[in-house]
Amino acid sequence: MSRKILLNVGPYESRGAILENGKLSELLYEIQDSEKIVGCIYKGRVANVVAGTQSAFVDIGIHKDAYLTLTGVDSGDSDDDLKDIYRSPIQDTLKVGQDVVLQILKEPTPTKGPRSTMTISFPGRYLVFMPKVDHIGISRRIQQDRERDRLRTIGRKIAPKGGGVVFRTASEGLEENVLKADLDLLIKMWNKVEQKIEKSPPRTMLHRDIPLPMKVARDFFSDDVDEMIIDSEEAYRSIMEDCEFLTPLQRASLERYKGKEPLFEKYGIEKEIERALARKIWLDSGGYLFIDKTEAMYCIDVNSGRFSGGSDLEETVFRLNLEAAREIARQIRLRNLSGMIIIDFIDMEAPSHRSQVLKTLRECFKGDRNKPNILEFSELGLVQMTRRRSAASLDEIRKEVCPCCQGAGKIVSSRNIANSIRKQLLDESKRYQTEKIVINAHRLVADLLRGRDGKDLRELERETGRKLVLKPQNGFDIENWKIEPVLERTVKKSDRGPGQNRRPENNARNNDKATNDSGAAKISDDAAADAEAAAIDEIRPEETDTVSE
Repeated sequence: MSRKILLNVGPYESRGAILENGKLSELLYEIQDSEKIVGCIYKGRVANVVAGTQSAFVDIGIHKDAYLTLTGVDSGDSDDDLKDIYRSPIQDTLKVGQDVVLQILKEPTPTKGPRSTMTISFPGRYLVFMPKVDHIGISRRIQQDRERDRLRTIGRKIAPKGGGVVFRTASEGLEENVLKADLDLLIKMWNKVEQKIEKSPPRTMLHRDIPLPMKVARDFFSDDVDEMIIDSEEAYRSIMEDCEFLTPLQRASLERYKGKEPLFEKYGIEKEIERALARKIWLDSGGYLFIDKTEAMYCIDVNSGRFSGGSDLEETVFRLNLEAAREIARQIRLRNLSGMIIIDFIDMEAPSHRSQVLKTLRECFKGDRNKPNILEFSELGLVQMTRRRSAASLDEIRKEVCPCCQGAGKIVSSRNIANSIRKQLLDESKRYQTEKIVINAHRLVADLLRGRDGKDLRELERETGRKLVLKPQNGFDIENWKIEPVLERTVKKSDRGPGQNRRPENNARNNDKATNDSGAAKISDDAAADAEAAAIDEIRPEETDTVSE
């Protein structure tokens, strides 16, 4: 399989694209001034300890407290034997108000704070250094017992007292001096953090992970990558000068892009990004996928669409599901979906077909660093899988919650909004004896209330017995409106001349209306309302200034 890495470094964001056999398989993002904090080390203060879940919440100075459990580090490809390093109850280890140093493992979500650990780790090119854990670990992908024993011996020799290392897959076959040089660099980084711990107050970031170009070179640029192309001269020089671990072959494969056309445009990455943001994904055969997110999980549905296949229905469904399995694996990696994922393939009768589809899905996740766990087909014909969350999804990076629907995806129809306003107008007309009611609403709703040639508005005026003034508001969301009863004042007793009698309220109101009609007959409704503002008192009670949610 051919692999290629593209790096686009801009003033506002940096992006990395990993291509496998010419197709985009993974996308990496880093936006300046964003809350991307995975790998960062903080000095925080314990805000709450929950003994029932053996966890704590730590204030690190961001909008949500960090969720902390006293478990081991997750280095990405280490053994499973590094678990439960702190075995005593959490209430014996942490107290409210205590200052702690922790590292972020997972990005925060809109509803949850970041997940963190007190097991500090510094990932390098060939190994992971843990300054406070006396442990030697080996990547599971290194399977030969002799090599595992060799690395374990080297680890005991080079690890500092009280500290430990986990050897990554890239360390296989390397000499001790190369591994020690990688470790020495990580120890220097930890020494800088230690110097800051005593001097820094709580809610302080002590260490930030390296920039995206350096991270891509460290974690993805291996000998099986055909070439890595980067469009920034500064980032290119930084990688060549600072990444001492690069082999001569890798340095020869690093290329500085100098074309006039933007790098991502030339390789069609921009179109792939837009496609990855769509809910509906078309397959080459004519079938399509739906990818939807709920609070608890992602749901992926496979549909046949225009795919007809052959005369054998079972074979047609099998072929479509195979194609869908490959595209689903690609889309999950590309969008960086994580957590629980449910896949609804088209029903297949033959067990061998279901087994082959599942095998294809698992094979397409080989090399995925986020450790997907794919279960067998359930009794309902669904495939359940989980995938570790290491960073925000592409959808979370590129999109924000809609201010109108608040993420629901739908809003109340304009016709229903108009009916709600009609009902409230009938209620307001009974509560307030006013001549006029002003209705502020979205233009689409105002048009529905007015009706064709104003017929609906006149009928509503007849039912309420009030003059209704529609004021379309382009700045309103379609679900928002405001109703304002307006009361014209009667003449005060002190304003009447000698011999004048007090008029009944109705007569006074009719007289004022006649005066307005004769004095402002040539003024438009809006202009007349403004002209009367100095001469009338407008009643806008609190309870009538309603904005419907």
